[in-house]
Amino acid sequence: MGKKFRTHVQGESLQKKIDADYERYFSIWGMFLAFFLLTLYVWLFYFKVWEITLAMAIMFSVVTGIILVYGVHKSRKLIRHIRNCYKGMEGERLVGEMLNKLSSDSIRVFHDICGDCFNVDHLIISTKGIFTIETKHYDRKKGYKFLFQNGKLMFNGHQCATLLNQMDGEANFIKEKLNALCGRDYSIQKAAIIIGAFIENPQNDFSNYWILNENSFPKFFANAKENLSIEEVRSISNQVTEWIKVSVD
Repeated sequence: MGKKFRTHVQGESLQKKIDADYERYFSIWGMFLAFFLLTLYVWLFYFKVWEITLAMAIMFSVVTGIILVYGVHKSRKLIRHIRNCYKGMEGERLVGEMLNKLSSDSIRVFHDICGDCFNVDHLIISTKGIFTIETKHYDRKKGYKFLFQNGKLMFNGHQCATLLNQMDGEANFIKEKLNALCGRDYSIQKAAIIIGAFIENPQNDFSNYWILNENSFPKFFANAKENLSIEEVRSISNQVTEWIKVSVD
């Protein structure tokens, strides 16, 4: 029987990052526990006046203390990163479920397409065009606000070029890959779906970037003009599937 293959599910890369963070977290505290027990063992030897000197006992205590301080500092960073990854993964899964509902013979949805040190959260190949989608997930209670005006993006009153650069990079990556796979340049619509933040676009400028919430995107997508045939969608989708499929053990 031949190997079975699948494509990535939404949030799969973030789940791998979370697993790696947990592994580093437990490694840190495993090292601390080992040195703590060793230090305790050394002090017991010292107080029983065995072959352990005071200098050696102090040295092990200092090393254990350094590991403790390092462990606390590093663990805080890891826990914060894990929380952010969980938040991002939750957002990717919510958006992924919403996009999956759009799937049909003329709309193919792919998730978590990995590049070099980054990933495209979602990719739509449809008769309405090809869309790269970046997902952001914020705490709705904190009142975050995006303002897109004059081609610039502001986040809580400060310029935020990072998201636009990220969208540009992902779209260029997919464009170049499709050119290599299909031998043709395709126009890529850059989109970001933001959960939990207010989005303002007073000029209704959606020429280069779609920056929308999860409720607005399906409406914008439904109103988009068709520019690819179903045959093209099937052909491109088959090429992408072959490119990103992973082995199922």
